[in-house]
Amino acid sequence: MARNSTALVQTFEKGLQLLEYLVEHKVVSVTSIAKLMGIQKSASYRFLNTLRLHGYVEQDQHNNYILTDKVSKMGNGIVPRMEFRHIVSRFLDELAKRNCKDGICNLGKWNGKEIVYEVQSANFEYAQYSVGRTVPAYCSALGKAILAHLPEAALATYIQRTPMEGFTEKTCTTEERLRAELQEVRERGYAIMDGELYLPLKGLAVPLLSGDGRIKYAISATRTQYGPIDSLIEDMLVPLQETAHDIVEYIKFYHFD
Repeated sequence: MARNSTALVQTFEKGLQLLEYLVEHKVVSVTSIAKLMGIQKSASYRFLNTLRLHGYVEQDQHNNYILTDKVSKMGNGIVPRMEFRHIVSRFLDELAKRNCKDGICNLGKWNGKEIVYEVQSANFEYAQYSVGRTVPAYCSALGKAILAHLPEAALATYIQRTPMEGFTEKTCTTEERLRAELQEVRERGYAIMDGELYLPLKGLAVPLLSGDGRIKYAISATRTQYGPIDSLIEDMLVPLQETAHDIVEYIKFYHFD
């Protein structure tokens, strides 16, 4: 095929070249790939990180990229299924590693009554609420990010059935205040938790909106800090929004429910 053929997808071709190089050398770095392919380090990182998120490579302690056995399995007719939690954990680990070293990043799932912590970034020194734990939706950042986008009938049912217990003096305990907070969440695009479950605990969350009208998940960053929540918002809002967008794209790509 001619090099200037319009049927040639250059980005895809570079991805195949990179994959072939990985099969041959097994371990690569961002710098070595940038030099080999004649691209910027930022582009090299995006290529390698895409392969990592799809399970073709993993990183070692030196941030080198190591080929996994996924290619060999595919050569034998085995296509490993990408699990939703596995993909999200990689996104959250990357988010925490780059932006949230003094906190933890979470995926919360709405079960119709409360929020279940489904996935968390790897952080063995910090875990206020561990995977499998539940928290009330009305006073958590994850919960408010989801409640704000529920259909009115579902929200009204939730409020009617939920006693709003006060965990601290900052906890929202009335329908009027909750609805006002949820309106703010819809307008600004993110939810906060400012000492409502535990006074020093701050949280920032954004919903995973897929465009089909359903809302089930949100992601958050939490940090134990005294003083205003402003620093958490400044540090984490944009990275959280970008990560949420990427996760939604993967949900669509893999047709996760």
